[in-house]
Amino acid sequence: RIMNQKFRNFLKNFMHALSANVIRLMISVVMTLVLPRILGVEEYSYWQLYLFYVTYTAYSSIGWCEGTYLKYGGMEYAKLDRSRMAGQFWALAVFQLIFCTVFGTAAHFLIDNPYKSTILMLALVSSMFDILRYLLQNILQTTGRIKDFARIMTLERMLFFVLSVGALLLGFRNFYVLIFMEITGRILSMCYAMYVCREIVFAKLDSFHEITKESKEIIGIGYKLLAASFASQLIIGIVRFAIEQKWGTIVFGKVSLTLSLSNMVITCIGAVSVVLFPMLKKMKEETLEELFLTMRTVLTVPVLAVLIFYTPMRWILELWLPQYHDSLHYLAVLFPICVYETRSVALIDTYLKAYRKEKLILFNSLVTVGISALLSWITVFLMGSLDAAVISIVLLMMFKNIFSEKMLLRSSLPVKVWKDNILEVALTGIFILVNWKIGGITAMLLYTAAYIIYVLLKSKDIKREMKNLKKIARG
Repeated sequence: RIMNQKFRNFLKNFMHALSANVIRLMISVVMTLVLPRILGVEEYSYWQLYLFYVTYTAYSSIGWCEGTYLKYGGMEYAKLDRSRMAGQFWALAVFQLIFCTVFGTAAHFLIDNPYKSTILMLALVSSMFDILRYLLQNILQTTGRIKDFARIMTLERMLFFVLSVGALLLGFRNFYVLIFMEITGRILSMCYAMYVCREIVFAKLDSFHEITKESKEIIGIGYKLLAASFASQLIIGIVRFAIEQKWGTIVFGKVSLTLSLSNMVITCIGAVSVVLFPMLKKMKEETLEELFLTMRTVLTVPVLAVLIFYTPMRWILELWLPQYHDSLHYLAVLFPICVYETRSVALIDTYLKAYRKEKLILFNSLVTVGISALLSWITVFLMGSLDAAVISIVLLMMFKNIFSEKMLLRSSLPVKVWKDNILEVALTGIFILVNWKIGGITAMLLYTAAYIIYVLLKSKDIKREMKNLKKIARG
């Protein structure tokens, strides 16, 4: 039977988003593997510090982008009020310029380390252009223009990649050069986004009163989601900051490398959330319930299978990056993060946004941040154990995912997944244990056997959800 039109559109948009994320993933793989080898440990560690700062300076949008995303989710691009959207874009641009100037000046005078103060100022500049592009991307995504959204996202990474490779081939081995290349890529991709959305960006502006009124409403909608996202970053960020304070920038950079490797899978799977949100906003409630378990199975079972390839991946990494041999040891613990974060990013948080449950997302993140602060204090400053600090990261992400899912199901979806949670925790626990204590081909075989048992136990559920996916596809 022929797929219905809505499902065909979903697959088409998903492929656009997936292709963009795959390109980003490939660039991330190349840069993550090449930069540590070329730059050296110290230069690469400062590059990681820049990325760390960028993660948090990006939250200077104070909810502007997120509020636009939530308020206009499911609308058609052609029906947007152009003057209103233009007013929001330029109001955000003015705000970002003021914020960047004030905090950049403060960083210059308050931070003693000249490297750190300069890196922070550059991170502020980088985030300013990134946020403006992100607002336009959000408008495109939430109104279903996924193809244009994907092009802009791809262009930003491609520009950074081409410019960085050019600089490296010319003999530059300085992390400052890489930062300037990224800022250049972000400026150019922002200009392209402005061209794509030129009907909005260069439309006649609303009055100052209307711009202010709309800004307050959008920020009022988006600040909870932004705060939740900020708190979510703090979960791992607190542990990373504690590691940097206790053991220095070099150890921080090495641990950050293993986190970057884990995040590659999350980046790729994130394509689902890009197209899922505008689709969920238009769905009937009974269809939302039906789709949840199907999407949960489609996401979880393949990602757990990816863990099988950990051993050959680590062998290749150790041959390529021998100076990071000690830190790659932690990949056995941090790699399972992708299992929980992909489901959070692509499914659970997307559902909570569709149901307008931003307060639940924020509450979950804040609870987990509190636990993160406690565990960081215990593992880093009381125990002085880097191993324990790294293990705490995966425990925190497990807790966040399970707690968030429980809140979603209790508030909106009458389904039960506690048996699945037990199986998934057991399987990831086996993965960590065998690779941490045994390692090598033996560990891979033991985890493969455990995964096969997991699939056999889930076989009825998998068959049912595959049938349900076909049913949805046929309408």
